[in-house]
Amino acid sequence: MSPPNDEKLDTRPPQPREERPMANAGNQIDIALTATRSGNTITISGNGAANLPANSGACRFVFTLTDNTGQNVQFSSLDAADNSTACPPPSGENSQQITGVTITPNASPPTASFTDNNSNNAASGPMSVSYQWNFTCNPPCTVSPFDPIITNGGKSGV
Repeated sequence: MSPPNDEKLDTRPPQPREERPMANAGNQIDIALTATRSGNTITISGNGAANLPANSGACRFVFTLTDNTGQNVQFSSLDAADNSTACPPPSGENSQQITGVTITPNASPPTASFTDNNSNNAASGPMSVSYQWNFTCNPPCTVSPFDPIITNGGKSGV
């Protein structure tokens, strides 16, 4: 059966990272990251984008890094910004939504986490929150940051 002639096709370009819808955002999201090496450049991959529904509460994001490079890749810092779709966000923790940043140095495997409060005013519409994990590694390599975006539905009655 073919679609009706007046049906419009979705012509939007594909999105670079798939958002992960959250049925119950009051829980924890575990995010697996993988470090791979090409020459002296290390790339971090994983799915860190999320869509937190309105009135679903805070959500803890927990990141675990599998380092396939042999270059001792470690979490070093987080940059974050509210109302931002910029990749990367401005340097530093500039977010009221992302709090409670924890980095476990020299853990095996390396881990890091934060809480997204999802407490912006829902009446204003969804808020984009950009974040970027920065990493260190052994010389002579350099590590590209990991920088997805979270869409916060927010909280009613704020």
